[in-house]
Order: sequence, then C-alpha cells, then structure tokens
Amino acid sequence: MTAEQDRPDTGAGTTRTAAPAGTEPPEYTPGERRRILGAACLGWGMEYFDFMLPTLLAAAIMADFDVSAGLFGVAVAGQLVGSAIGGVLFGWLGDRYGRRRTLIWSILIYSIATGLVFFAPNFAVFLVLRILTGIGTGGEWAVGFAWLNEAWAPKRRGLGGGVVQASLWPAYALAVLVAQLVSDNWRLAFLIGVLPALACIWIRFGCRESRQWEELQRRKAAGLLTGTTAEKASRSPWRQLVARDSLPIVLVGLVVAFGAQWVPYTATAWMPSMLKSDLGFDAGTASLVLYVASAISFVGFILAGWMSDRWGRRRVFVTFAALQTVTFAVMLVLALGGTGLNNFVWLYLASSLFLGYFGIFGVWFGELFPTRIRSLGSAAAYNIGRGLSGIGTIIGGVVATSAGYGIAVGIAVVGAAIVTVAALFLRDRAGRVITADE
Repeated sequence: MTAEQDRPDTGAGTTRTAAPAGTEPPEYTPGERRRILGAACLGWGMEYFDFMLPTLLAAAIMADFDVSAGLFGVAVAGQLVGSAIGGVLFGWLGDRYGRRRTLIWSILIYSIATGLVFFAPNFAVFLVLRILTGIGTGGEWAVGFAWLNEAWAPKRRGLGGGVVQASLWPAYALAVLVAQLVSDNWRLAFLIGVLPALACIWIRFGCRESRQWEELQRRKAAGLLTGTTAEKASRSPWRQLVARDSLPIVLVGLVVAFGAQWVPYTATAWMPSMLKSDLGFDAGTASLVLYVASAISFVGFILAGWMSDRWGRRRVFVTFAALQTVTFAVMLVLALGGTGLNNFVWLYLASSLFLGYFGIFGVWFGELFPTRIRSLGSAAAYNIGRGLSGIGTIIGGVVATSAGYGIAVGIAVVGAAIVTVAALFLRDRAGRVITADE
C-alpha cells in the first residue's frame, strides 16, 4: 500500500476545469438527500427489527418447537448465511437495475418472509423462512449504503452513514417492546414484522434514483465512458469483482465484516437470555437494560460516523473496535471465573458504545469501490463476512447450552479482536468525490 493510496481523498482544494461529463459529481437537492437518507434508514432499521426478533423471543420459540439453544443457533446462523447469498445477489441487481428498485425488492422479501413465520407449523419451516429473511436483509444493506454514498455530501458522508446505522437501534428498541408485549404468543411479533413492506410505496414514489448510477447507464449506452472505465465496464460485474484492483478489498473487507458481525450475533444474541436466566432479571428489567444499550449504541454510531469525517475511517474504526475488545475480554474473564457477573450489565453497556464502529462500515466500503460495482463490491465484502460469522452464533449456542450464557456472551471477544487487527489493512478513502465515470 502506497502513501498515495492510503491518503484520504477529500476532493478539497482542487480546481476543476473542463472536466468530461460523468467525471464531475452530480448535484442533489437537500430534499433529495434527505429522502434518500430516510429510505436507507427505513430499510436498514426495519430490517434489524425483523432480524432480531428470534433472539429476543428465543426462550418462547425454543419451548414451542422443543429445540435446544444449540439447534436454535442454527436458525440464527441460517439467517446470516441467507444474508451472504442475498447480499451478493442483490448487490449485483443494485448495480444492474438501480438502487431504488433493488432496495424495494429486498424490503419486500424480508418483510413477507418474516410475516409468514406466524404460520410456521414446525422448526424446519421456521428455519427456511429465516433464511429467506436473511436473503432480503443481506441485499438491503449494500444497496441502501451505495445509494447514500452517491447522494450524500462527501465531507459529511460519515455522519450520514452513522445516522443510517443508528436507525437500527430505535427499530431494535421497538422489537424489544413488541417481544415484551406479546410474551409467549411470539408469533404475533413476526406478523407485525410484515409492516416494513409499506415503506416500499414511499420509496418508490418519494425518492429519486442515484444520479451517478443513471449517468453511468446513459454513458455506457452512448459509448461515452472514458477509456479505462469503458474497458473495465465491458467485463461482467463478477470479473470486475475478482480483478486485481477489487479482489484484495473484498477479501480484507470480508474478514473485517466477519469479526465485526461475530460480536452482535454472539453477545447481542445471548444477552437477553443471560439477563433472565443467569442474572434473574424479570422481563421488564431485562428490557430496560436492552433499551439503554440501544440508546447508547445510537449515540455511538452517530459519534463514530461524525468522527470518521474528521479523522478518517480507519483510525476511528480501529479505536472503537480495540476498546470493545478490551471490554469483552474482561467479560469473558468474569464469566470463566464465575464471579462478578452483575458487572456484565455495565460492561455490556460500555460495549454498546464501542459498537459505534458499525456506523462507519457502510460509507467506508462504499468509498472503496467504483460506481459500476459499488453495490456488488460492498455486498460481497460485508455480507459474505456476515454469513461466515454465523460460525460464532453456532459456537455461542453450543457454549450457552454447555457452559452458560455468560461465556457465550464473552466469546464475542474473538470477533472484536479479529476486526481490530483486520481493519488496519483496509484502505482509507474518506470523503472522496463519487462520480459516474470512475
């Protein structure tokens, strides 16, 4: 990696004269930017509502289907595998058919699959529907963030990404509330999960397509792309993805995503059960802890995104991840020693703040790929890593069954350590100008 490659490209201080069409950043109105931000927030936030329902209702679902925590962990892992498949599939579709249209497709899939869980007669059907949910949610992430990256102002892109990521925590708090209200009648919560499909109507008629994507399609059709871009764009997106200038980013990115996703799908997956089973919290108190954690993470995402605009994506990302590694290491030591488990609550709240590095993911990955494969590249890196992190969920389920929920939460340190180290090798292009012809 050269110093020139590593330097954040802010686009500032440069005089542009007589640049070819397609190499200048298109203008979005403030209203268009806000609506695209809102669409990305709706898609991502309500995705998390649907995605986290099984972990919040784990005890009732396991009792109804008569399955162990280990087998239930397979269903959670199945969602993650589905997200890897959906991420790559919808990432490709997003580059081919546009950000807006593909976002609508992905929201419809995960909403309808979640609602159908209400009718699941057995655990096998439940598992299949959760995989379908994962396929829809995997596609939404990359497409929504590609759209945001292209529309948002370069110098405030990190803040915009932090806001989008933060939208999942109000949705998570809503999921906690719904899970508490439905109690043992857990199927009702999944029926409510079909409601995000209504957002598709507003996205279809209230939001405009990415201007960069539209300009790219126009220039491709007219044969107006510049020489280098034209030559690369003539290849299939899959060949472009594994080309020398893209494949290293995908490989390092998926390791970063693998480690990062290991954390919530072990710690967040088993913390509700630990609060009730190991710490003896009633449903109301356990929900309060999760609400507070959600609020803290909400702040952490926006804070990390804003900081990354000022000090770079990688520096801020690694700092948050390293602090989280230390926090989970302490939790694991306490769990292995069997003492001081009451401190888990405070440590979990601290880890929720340090989870803020997720607020950087979407814009960081989007800045690393050109417009022609932005959605596919981001999706491949993030969602393949996300799918592989299901290994942690399965391990956590086995550990929860054999050694207790405290240790299952504590092994999140493995993922936190991986993401801290791997992120050091990912290029930083914070605030670069995104155009059609690149």
